[in-house]
Amino acid sequence: MPDRNGGQNRWSGPLRYAGAGIELAAAVGLGALAGQWVDRKTGAAGIFTIVGAMLGFGASLYALVRALRDPGSNGS
Repeated sequence: MPDRNGGQNRWSGPLRYAGAGIELAAAVGLGALAGQWVDRKTGAAGIFTIVGAMLGFGASLYALVRALRDPGSNGS
């Protein structure tokens, strides 16, 4: 986003990735909650909670790497 002087706004870079931490926390949290639900349904001893959290982390890391690889895209 250009500023009044025609240059790049100093916040345009950092704000682009500001949601990465929130996305990571949400993905891991949702994966862990889904894993807990499966653990309760199957009577497992927490293995699905760990697997769900790891899958959430992996999905979030994949999305972050894709965003960093193609800095010109707008996410769509």
